[in-house]
Amino acid sequence: MSDFDKQEGARVAAYCRVSTDKEDQRNSVKTQQAFFSAYIEEHAGWVSAGVFADEGLTGTSMSRRPGFTRMLALAKAGGVDLILTKEVSRFARNTVDTLTVTRELKTLGVGVLFLNDGIDTRDPDGEFRLTIMASVAQEESRKISERTRWGQDQARKRGVVFGNDSVFGYHLRGGQLTVDPLQAQVVREIYRKFLTEGKGAYIIARELTEAGVDPPMGPGGTWSSAAVLRLLRNEKYTGDLLQRKYYTLDYLSHRKVRNEGYAPQLLLRDHHEAIVPRELFRQVQTELARRREMQGDKRRFSARYWYSGKVVCGACGSSFTPKRTRRSGREYVRLICRGSTSDRHGGRCGMRGMSLKMLETCARHVLAQLPLDRKAMAETLRNALLDLERSGDRAAQERETLRQAIRRQTARRDRALEAYLDGTISREEWTRQARQCDGELVRLRRELDRREALPPSGEESEDRADAIGAMVYEALDGSPAVLEEVIQKIVVFQDRFEVSVQELPVRFRVQAEGRGSGPGYRVEVTACVAIPVTETETDSGRSPG
Repeated sequence: MSDFDKQEGARVAAYCRVSTDKEDQRNSVKTQQAFFSAYIEEHAGWVSAGVFADEGLTGTSMSRRPGFTRMLALAKAGGVDLILTKEVSRFARNTVDTLTVTRELKTLGVGVLFLNDGIDTRDPDGEFRLTIMASVAQEESRKISERTRWGQDQARKRGVVFGNDSVFGYHLRGGQLTVDPLQAQVVREIYRKFLTEGKGAYIIARELTEAGVDPPMGPGGTWSSAAVLRLLRNEKYTGDLLQRKYYTLDYLSHRKVRNEGYAPQLLLRDHHEAIVPRELFRQVQTELARRREMQGDKRRFSARYWYSGKVVCGACGSSFTPKRTRRSGREYVRLICRGSTSDRHGGRCGMRGMSLKMLETCARHVLAQLPLDRKAMAETLRNALLDLERSGDRAAQERETLRQAIRRQTARRDRALEAYLDGTISREEWTRQARQCDGELVRLRRELDRREALPPSGEESEDRADAIGAMVYEALDGSPAVLEEVIQKIVVFQDRFEVSVQELPVRFRVQAEGRGSGPGYRVEVTACVAIPVTETETDSGRSPG
């Protein structure tokens, strides 16, 4: 018996764990708890600091073992002198975690005694022996993981369904799916609303919630657009079963990710009773793709250039499109007629291309010809910008940061929901993650509401005001934003450009020449004539040849 074992008032804690939550294992935990309580009482001078236990939790990670975490917190707070456990594999199956924790405890003066393995970290050779046993425990965990995965793969090939009973429209019992008639009718209604009525996931979710339909998460909840989309994309409703949608990266972290090439998936056709026809499912997937494409087009449109949609061929009427090339580390943009790259009206257009610099030079030259009071415009814009600045650029950035955080939390909640509906995580894990996200969303939204209610604050100095005015004045000489607002249309001919301006009954016939090449390329406007636009031309939006 060591000197410590004879020490009066030594505070001793014990830890036990089983890796499944079956009834016999729960009994095992109770047996272990009773054993450690008696063991501590048998030692005169020992004072119990508690028996901590985790049921149905893996030993390869400490992050998901609440009993283990509470015991360590107590030890760090100075409430434990010694920790008892049966063996290394009960303490942890991860070698790094085992050594890290025992070393940290040792610096706090806390020893760990592994009864079955005969290892005491207070002994001189304790860490050496512990390293060997921890490595053995980790290797055994790896073998168990491989055997478990092999067994699951064989079961999947036989059509056994893994996961929890969370597939809306079906009951999962004994690895088999059977239709829930009431929920199946809701699934069919969702498909009808989406495809026949053309409604989006958000609208469908709102209507289902308002109608009092219980969502996949359980009675009393609300439908979300993520839940609706999950149902619209789930191949199970056609009677098919796609196995191994998620993949566990390694046996230590148990982190699951979408199976995007990690391992082959298995698709079983007509595995169970279908809820929606296969052709209807196919039409829905096509419509989902079409709507995504439309959203993508909108995003691309929002990032367009000042000349997008404004430059037109005077020969075939096609629009011009930019073509980028790189030479000597520099990017050059050249605009070409779309008709020159595809057959139109029996042949390809022969209209010339031009450099972006040529186009911008002509447009800015036209801008310079307009009878604009730049000083007055700059002053007006300067004052408007100052008003915006006084409302608080920093405050606006902070509000946007909060909005981004809200979007991230919402996406995180949606991902957790999708994992639950896929059977990847349990209902308890989904509830825990949803509660965390909901709590954070409430906090973020309250803070956003508070900041949006704040009055404008802050005054800009005259120097700042003058700097803004100077930038505005310079921008009026041809910044892309100004060009986008002022230039209405540019028609390209072989020998000239015809530039129309917003709200003015005049167009400018411009001729220009480019000289030089590469960085030395220059554009010179050789002629610019203002031509009145007739009422007919204004109505039709055309420029005559």
